[in-house]
Amino acid sequence: MQNEPLRFKDGKFKIMLLGDLHDCYDMKNNNAAEKMDDTLALIGKAVKELKPDLVIYMGDNARASTEYEMRAVISRITYPVSVSDTPFDLVFGNHDRECEVDLPTQLKLYREHENCYAFNADDGLSGYGNHNLVIKSGDGEKDIFNLWFIDSHSLYSDRSKSYYDAVHEDQIEWYKKTAKELADKNGGKVLPSLLFQHIPVPEEYELLREAKPYEKLDSVQGHKTYSDKYYMLKPEVEGYLGEGPAVPDFNSGEFAAWKETGDVLGAFFGHDHMNDFAGYVDGILLAQCKTAGFRVYTDGCRSGVRLITLEENNPENVQTRMYHFKDFGLKSKSLDPYMRNVSDRQDMKLKAAGSAVGAVAAVTAAAVAANKVLKKTKKSK
Repeated sequence: MQNEPLRFKDGKFKIMLLGDLHDCYDMKNNNAAEKMDDTLALIGKAVKELKPDLVIYMGDNARASTEYEMRAVISRITYPVSVSDTPFDLVFGNHDRECEVDLPTQLKLYREHENCYAFNADDGLSGYGNHNLVIKSGDGEKDIFNLWFIDSHSLYSDRSKSYYDAVHEDQIEWYKKTAKELADKNGGKVLPSLLFQHIPVPEEYELLREAKPYEKLDSVQGHKTYSDKYYMLKPEVEGYLGEGPAVPDFNSGEFAAWKETGDVLGAFFGHDHMNDFAGYVDGILLAQCKTAGFRVYTDGCRSGVRLITLEENNPENVQTRMYHFKDFGLKSKSLDPYMRNVSDRQDMKLKAAGSAVGAVAAVTAAAVAANKVLKKTKKSK
């Protein structure tokens, strides 16, 4: 199946990101139908109102036990996009591997949909689904922009070194080689690019600062290697930090390769369901995409989508923002009134306050009891 080339329309190209849907075949347990209704309502409303030119599923998309079940799940999560004839692409996440249907079969099932642009560029590369897409000018005559889709794998083979894997050396070499080919075709100038993968790079921690002791309730604990500290966003970083970025515990050199090559203007990640922050490290935008689903842990009614807007006449001007569930005027079917109105940070503070009140009450009760015992002892003397 040959897809039509992607093109700028009226001088713009809009990309909508869907993070960590974690949909699965079983719809019988844990309020699943209502949660799926909320997820599909969000996707459908976002496609209708934002009118993206491309939708990207950011990994941890679907799980099932058989090819038949996987086809049903993939059809469900892609329906709001396919019904509008919007092109879509995807990267695989660590949990996409944790089911009985392998990645080649999953990709085959996605490609049964005519609006799917995903493919595997090289069967010899580590991972699966590595590829790139070029966006052409509005008249279709010139290559204007490039999109990288990279498989960030799953768990690392040596868990004593790292919990999560990182992009492998052969993938990095493929990226550099392909970027050079694109530059050669572009008169020796690198083609401005964005990159999409599931697991973030360690450089995301450069967007954070260590929290002061009195800021602990507003901070998050780092992940694995970084777990001895609590972090907050630096002032210049936009968005929300809800959990420590779950990055590899070693650096594979991927970010350094982007800097060396000079084409990647921004990189976008899923994996961390509550994070939707975005900021610059050495001139490269690093941005998290919050989960768009309700079947996994999330932040109340703040599941959302990230929109990226590119300009044909100024391709280096990358604009992006998050749109949350409530921004579309949607009302959740799956969440109770408390979770519809309280963020995870507010919830944590309320629970901490409740614990503190309980502790004070316990200490007060103990003090009263001790005082009564003391009085009785004095009387008996």
